[in-house]
Amino acid sequence: MISNQILQNTIDGIKGITRVDLTVADVDGKVMATTMLGQTVPSGAVMEFAKSPADSQEIQNSQFFKIYDEQQLEYILISAG
Repeated sequence: MISNQILQNTIDGIKGITRVDLTVADVDGKVMATTMLGQTVPSGAVMEFAKSPADSQEIQNSQFFKIYDEQQLEYILISAG
């Protein structure tokens, strides 16, 4: 697993380029890093998406993406904006 600080620095840089807010959560819905100040991502939605066969999906006006490491689901990336 990647450290939270590396994840935070990475999504901060991506937000600076794209102007899109991002959150990285683990498969249990725990937020690891975020640029969404004052906004929350329902952990239940993250866990349900993690169990689904879809690799990406729009849920509650946000786009969810699965991130794999060596074919093992590690994170869920949520974008909004």
